[in-house]
Amino acid sequence: MDTYVHIPEAFFHHIWRHKLLKNEIKSIHGDTISVIRPGNYNTDSGPDFLCAKIRIDDTLWVGNVEIHVRASDWYKHRHHKDDAYNSVILHVVAEYDMPVVNRLGREIKTLCLSKAYDRNLLIRYKEITQNLLWVPCEKLIHGVPSIHATSMINASAVQRIHQRAEKIKEELSQLKMDWELCCYRIISRQFGARVNTAYFEMLTRSLPVKVLMKHQGDLFRIESLLFGQSGLLNMGVRGRYPRSLKKEHAYLAGKYGLKAMPGYLWKFMRMRPAAFPSLRIAQLAALYTRHQSIFQQILERKDIESMSLMFSLTASEYWDTHFIFDRISKKSKKRFGKQSIQLILLNAIIPLVHLYGQEMNKPELCERALSFLEFLPAENNAVIRKWESSGIKAHNGLESQGLLQLKKNMCDQKRCLECSIGHQILKSR
Repeated sequence: MDTYVHIPEAFFHHIWRHKLLKNEIKSIHGDTISVIRPGNYNTDSGPDFLCAKIRIDDTLWVGNVEIHVRASDWYKHRHHKDDAYNSVILHVVAEYDMPVVNRLGREIKTLCLSKAYDRNLLIRYKEITQNLLWVPCEKLIHGVPSIHATSMINASAVQRIHQRAEKIKEELSQLKMDWELCCYRIISRQFGARVNTAYFEMLTRSLPVKVLMKHQGDLFRIESLLFGQSGLLNMGVRGRYPRSLKKEHAYLAGKYGLKAMPGYLWKFMRMRPAAFPSLRIAQLAALYTRHQSIFQQILERKDIESMSLMFSLTASEYWDTHFIFDRISKKSKKRFGKQSIQLILLNAIIPLVHLYGQEMNKPELCERALSFLEFLPAENNAVIRKWESSGIKAHNGLESQGLLQLKKNMCDQKRCLECSIGHQILKSR
């Protein structure tokens, strides 16, 4: 007898769900079975498929379907003691090792799948899930029609936005639905270039956004507030400009009751000078000098060009010859780079706009967020380059975000049965 002990139940769910069965199938008692509707896949407690419609010989049955690897799993899972399984009209199993009855003592009609589906499905399933390739379907994905691959990639991109939006929603709830403050927090974190993300958040917690907004247009005071609260002005600065910032901060800190964070927390080691936290704080100061309500500005921007322009930031004149305080460098304008702008749009702005559209019932904003993704260039990172070497090229930001999500959420976990690309490979002849 064939054994399916190492094959997950999800494989047989997939066969049933997509009706990947032979034309003529019979129960273990010889009844002719015709699946009219496999039922609704149930991810909660209770039978696996609800409201299925099945013809058994000449009788039409409507009810639920339960699927197991072995028939005896019915007892192992104690379904014979559960009234919820009295509505099961068909028990579908890979291995039939015993008859089963429900709590009423009635034997359940059983379909043994071992001879009811094309065994090539199992061969292909093992081929894509038991290899050690970068993505399980790497050698087979070229045979999938582009419409199915594109659809899965786009759906994954939307899922990625939703996940990020949900994280923002949790933070927004903690901030008592203050959209401006939430915007301030999530944008500032993006200036941290991963290594200093936590410290940028600490900076925003020490400096209320309403204080910054009061001084919109005054670059010197906004720099004194940000640099003063960062603690970097307490690290023995000597130059005239940083000392003037420190003096102004002392006045503003007293006025607003502010307490600076420790300056020694910031990380500079093994970083490109363009990503130094001192320079990023100066660029953040430029943003809040230019605009009072950043969140309102974001909502008003209707195209990706104007949104990108909003974050085309240049640090103040002092930073033309500095990357850190008191150390002269070759003169150059310190601009917030294109890649940094793209990352802040992908990780903060687009999910924020999408969330606001959802929460305020403004579908046009959700559509705008997706259009931003479509008009952004594809990301250039190790994962996207690997996809391209495997034959899948991202043409825009939507597709690169989808491929990142697909790799992390599906391929790495070998969830091929839940992927439309995997489904196409499994059913291909």
